[in-house]
Amino acid sequence: MTPIGVERMGDQADTLGDRDVLRLENLDTDLLPPEAALRTTERAVRDDDANSYLPFLGHDRLRAAATALVERNGHLDVGHYDWRRQCFISAGGLSGILNTLLALLEPGDEVVLTSPTYVGLINRVRLAGAVPRFVR
Repeated sequence: MTPIGVERMGDQADTLGDRDVLRLENLDTDLLPPEAALRTTERAVRDDDANSYLPFLGHDRLRAAATALVERNGHLDVGHYDWRRQCFISAGGLSGILNTLLALLEPGDEVVLTSPTYVGLINRVRLAGAVPRFVR
């Protein structure tokens, strides 16, 4: 993968050796979370329902609700999308984008991206074996 600007800036920040310089691209710090967050996390780890794998596609109620929200916000008819076949819940937006790119693209396919764009999208396109093409 081609290094990206944010990595170069992070590496440069690391060379300063200054504890007051925080790497915010991943919020990778030595600062402890608030005590309440630590207690809540500890309780959740001990709760089997909170630390087991979720259904692969996401909880049915969440998938149905997400689909209904997209239909409502997009002024689409109710039932336009079938949440059972056309909706999955991912760990985050970029995870969902990568899953989609890996499922749809073949090596050498071209993907149109705006310029400028988030560099993480460029690397995800490349990871899927595709070629990013930019438009302004």
